Amino acid sequence: MHRVNFSAACMISALVLAAPVASAEPTDLKELSKDPQKFLGEQVELVGFCVKGGRAGDVIGYECTTDAGVYVDIDVIEPESAMKTLADCGATQSDECRATVQFAPHSYTTSGVIEADKNVTVYHAKKGTVSF
Repeated sequence: MHRVNFSAACMISALVLAAPVASAEPTDLKELSKDPQKFLGEQVELVGFCVKGGRAGDVIGYECTTDAGVYVDIDVIEPESAMKTLADCGATQSDECRATVQFAPHSYTTSGVIEADKNVTVYHAKKGTVSF
């Protein structure tokens, strides 16, 4: 039989509970544009607007865009409640539709024709987590 000193167990529990929780912060959009290769396979977080099918209707899944010329095409969005919110928002770019998107890109492309006079980096991911 193993005996545990109750006060020692409480102290250890308190230290574990008091440990700081790591909070994710959005990835720097300039860095995402400047060195896209560096982010492949890494967890990325950005804030933008997402639309099922993309703004032009040419994306399978969801297209999330930022003002800084960084896009992400995501096949599947989680959780299911986020899909409903995105469906309700449509292409609306209001504050309540601004989403925080977390994903791990598997590839990227760049384009000078998606937006006039702007080079756009488009990341591609199989799955993303969206919150509002």
